[in-house]
Amino acid sequence: MDQSFRSSRFDKLLVECGRLVADAGDHERALTEFAVRFEGGAHGDQHELLTRVQRLCAAARLQRRRAEALHAGLIGEPASTQSGRPIVLVVDDSKDSLETVALFLELSGFHAITAANGLEALIAAHYARPDVAVLDVAMPVMNGLEAARLLKASPVTRNMKLMAYTANWSTDDSALKEVFAEVMAKPASADEFLTTVRHLAAGGDAAPVS
Repeated sequence: MDQSFRSSRFDKLLVECGRLVADAGDHERALTEFAVRFEGGAHGDQHELLTRVQRLCAAARLQRRRAEALHAGLIGEPASTQSGRPIVLVVDDSKDSLETVALFLELSGFHAITAANGLEALIAAHYARPDVAVLDVAMPVMNGLEAARLLKASPVTRNMKLMAYTANWSTDDSALKEVFAEVMAKPASADEFLTTVRHLAAGGDAAPVS
């Protein structure tokens, strides 16, 4: 079998890989949009079906990310630069909350990556260089405040916009406000959450006052 390099063969491989990325993204968006619409009216046995659809959404997102990583490897660029969308790191030890926020951000035009605690967030942030990190505060291994302080201390991630999104927050907690550009209490409205993330991704230091 001929194993020699052929530029035309490589070009075709890049084209097919690009199509795979596009198809995977279309698959993910279609499933996610269906899950969001279905969730509003689910009841009884439909909850089991909704859970299965949400798992399919997560699998589709993983498929798309693998396709992006393959395409990025072929052309020699980090996977995180390929989508052209702002990158948001979502950090939460609650799997349900993590998946819900990540899916919502993906539907809203962001490239979402996830981590389950502060230590994982540090690793992911130094690799993917996200524009914004949305962190829960109370987490095992390393909490969100500790992770945020380390992200701010690193020359690689110090300019990243940090947002605390947590149920365990008091308006008098100055420690969070010293580190995070924005502090938002769970649960927030979808509009408020999205407006804040978009503002931070655009370079704002804090959400505009309405």
